[in-house]
Amino acid sequence: MPFAEVRTLVSDLPKAQSLAQRGNIDLLAGQAMPGHAVKLRGELTDGNCYLGRHTHAYDHAFCAKFCVAAGSPLVFVPDQGGGVYVVLPAHNGITVPANVLDQIGVPGIVVQGKVLDADGVRALMVERLAP
Repeated sequence: MPFAEVRTLVSDLPKAQSLAQRGNIDLLAGQAMPGHAVKLRGELTDGNCYLGRHTHAYDHAFCAKFCVAAGSPLVFVPDQGGGVYVVLPAHNGITVPANVLDQIGVPGIVVQGKVLDADGVRALMVERLAP
C-alpha cells in the first residue's frame, strides 16, 4: 500500500486495525511505549536544523515547525544533562499532542513522558506539557 494511502488511515485507527487484521499484519498502533517516567525542561525543535546547523530557539521557531510538519524528525534538547532525544508519541500511531507541537522552538518548556534508550538512541515519548 502506498504511503499516501496509509497516511489517510492515521485519522481512522479502527479502519487501520481492521485492514491489518484481515491481512494478518502486525499493527502496534495505540499501544503504549515502554520507558521510565520523566519530567524534562528544554526545547522541542526539528532534527535537521538542530543536528545539521545547531539552529534552534525563538528565531528558528517558524522554520522548525515548518520542517517538522514536512516530516523532519522532532527532537528535544534538554536544558541540563546534555544530549538530544528523538521525540516519539506516547502511543504508537497516535500523534504528539497539538499543544505540545505548538511549543516547538520555545526554550524552557517542561514536558512529561517516558525515556527509552534503545541501541544507543535516546528517545523521549512525550505525553503532555507539565504544569
